[in-house]
Amino acid sequence: MSSHVTGQLSEYIDGSLGVIDLEHVEAHLGACPSCQGEYQEHLALRRMLRRLPEPSMPRGFQERVHWQLQREAAGQKRGAPVVRWPSRVRSLVLACAATLLVLALPLGWTRFAAHKAPLDTNAYIRDYLMYSTDRLLTDQVATSLVTSDDLTPQSPSK
Repeated sequence: MSSHVTGQLSEYIDGSLGVIDLEHVEAHLGACPSCQGEYQEHLALRRMLRRLPEPSMPRGFQERVHWQLQREAAGQKRGAPVVRWPSRVRSLVLACAATLLVLALPLGWTRFAAHKAPLDTNAYIRDYLMYSTDRLLTDQVATSLVTSDDLTPQSPSK
């Protein structure tokens, strides 16, 4: 017949084989004396194991298992466990973080802040006057604008 079914004998005895596998194992056991002997040995071993006395549990074992399972179930409901640091460690970490923040913030601000060029008042007024040609500017307003550092008024025609 086909290959031996010794790997499926435990499932056959337990009744956990599917219909096709069950029929195959039964047909093979009827035709193969070596697999039939192996099957009888499995049955004898199971009978011997059933005759052994029940192992005795240590005192309080059931209670410890029960409470451990209760704690694990409660921990799973709460989510991730909270890390509890000793107060000295927590204080040290907070002090280091505050010091780092106080020292690094100004350094980072000066290093990474955009450095702007000083305002060029002449260019600003020139651009303002050029782009605002649709607005009427009187000579009084134009002459009051200071366009240089020596405080000399310039005309808007420049």
